[in-house]
Amino acid sequence: MSYQDNRELARIRAELRMRLLSRRYDGTREILKKLREAAMSAEGEDELRGEYERWKMRFDLLTEPLNRGN
Repeated sequence: MSYQDNRELARIRAELRMRLLSRRYDGTREILKKLREAAMSAEGEDELRGEYERWKMRFDLLTEPLNRGN
């Protein structure tokens, strides 16, 4: 990965952490999509794919009650 790619990943991670801690979930899908794209384009980056899955699962669990209307 290039310096620019690593910098973008750091920005994505910081944004996801901020949303998790502030409980602001709006727009999270778009950020997760960027992380997924980075994970899929990085050859041999199983760790990055796992990280994407963990972030996605966190936000899916947190937003599930919101999606059900509770």
